[in-house]
Amino acid sequence: MIGKCKAVGGSAAGMEYLFQDKQDQSKTRGYELDRNMLTGENASEIMSELKEWNKDNARNLKNEVFSMVYSPAGNDGKKLTNEQLTQLGKEFMSKTLGIDPNTQPYYMRVHDDTRNKHVHIYTPRTDLNGQTISDKHCQYRAMSSADEIAQTHDLIRAKEIMQHRIENANEVKHLLKKEVTKVLSNSTSWNDFKKKASTKGIDIVETVNKQGAVQGYRIKFDNQDFKASDIDRKITLPKLDAIFQNNIIENARTINRSKGIGY
Repeated sequence: MIGKCKAVGGSAAGMEYLFQDKQDQSKTRGYELDRNMLTGENASEIMSELKEWNKDNARNLKNEVFSMVYSPAGNDGKKLTNEQLTQLGKEFMSKTLGIDPNTQPYYMRVHDDTRNKHVHIYTPRTDLNGQTISDKHCQYRAMSSADEIAQTHDLIRAKEIMQHRIENANEVKHLLKKEVTKVLSNSTSWNDFKKKASTKGIDIVETVNKQGAVQGYRIKFDNQDFKASDIDRKITLPKLDAIFQNNIIENARTINRSKGIGY
């Protein structure tokens, strides 16, 4: 489970993101999960109510609303019921912000059109007593509380997700090192290298600096993207010309040997 939190100004336009489909803005995105002490029917009305709560606060808050997101990993999101998602949302708010969600206005909405289902939460920066809820280290507290909740409810933790990504990336790097080295062993130019790599589903993409000069290249495969040096320092751009020249010489020698044998 992954958690995010930040204090924001609280614009209606920003909240409209919760409701609008990515591809077709005429369609509604996701569904309402839960709300507390709110009656608004659209993003503008809901945001207005959330910010109204801050009027009891003596401070002139620049960022009036907390924008929070928590995302159960993979299959966790698929198996959790709406009741469980709501409870997790309340725990997430409580542990991250140090408040009682039952005494606080909030709005929760589920987005289920991405790889991992996730829940957006909006709540004011002011508590029941008119005091400002601190946003200091909010993001770090969100990460910590999400990890703690995942442990409590036997859900996949962010550390486990990261470890899986690292292991998967290392497997891909190992595969690419093998395949790219094989392609390079038969390439005689940059364009030849790119063409032969593409036949294996590997994209070779130049990286260009501000002066417009090619300073390196990246290797893309299966939605993953690596610098050439991350795969193998022996295949970085400065070393390719030597590889190509050596292959040209070896090809010429092979041809000459073949001609000699034929004669």
